[in-house]
Amino acid sequence: MTAKFRAPEFILLSISVISAGIAVTLASVGVGSANWQTTTTTDVNGRIYTSNIANFFYACRLDQAGNTQCGQRSSDDNNIQYYTINATGNTDTWNFHLNFASALTIIGIVFIFIGGVASLLMILGDRMPWMFFVAPMFLFLACLFMLAGLAEGSRVLKFNDYAAYLYETGHVITIFSCMTSALLGGRLFDPPVESKSSKKLKRAKASY
Repeated sequence: MTAKFRAPEFILLSISVISAGIAVTLASVGVGSANWQTTTTTDVNGRIYTSNIANFFYACRLDQAGNTQCGQRSSDDNNIQYYTINATGNTDTWNFHLNFASALTIIGIVFIFIGGVASLLMILGDRMPWMFFVAPMFLFLACLFMLAGLAEGSRVLKFNDYAAYLYETGHVITIFSCMTSALLGGRLFDPPVESKSSKKLKRAKASY
């Protein structure tokens, strides 16, 4: 098996690795930021201000004076009261969905990183030919886990602020990285082809 790197292969490799790096960065920043769901309130004077922000892990209340009160949902389930949601069920149900969503989103980010590194290792060619399959596989799994996390989280939160948009953009870029990685792996994978004479020789040996 021989991996032949020419200009198109190097371009695909660069696109896949750079895209994976951008996707990891955007998704990580998105997950770490609180502004997945933002709730605004209108005061008696008609002024609109942000009163609540929340993500999968914690939520904060804000008042007009700029004071912020935050709580981690994982350490105190009562902090679910910070979440302004349009979901049915009790706090146990909401926490289950948010716990599941947070796990899926983090696993998705880890898979992006692994897929990006595996795509980079395709450059080794003959030494690690199995990377031609591993890289797109992990990026594909990352797409699935990220989408599942978004779907699960949307059962509790409204994704209406920049942090959610960053993560969603990272998901789209991951899909693009997966496509280029799979295309690169297909171009580089070159299984050995047996000649007719070698096949006849094998059949002759098998007949003895």
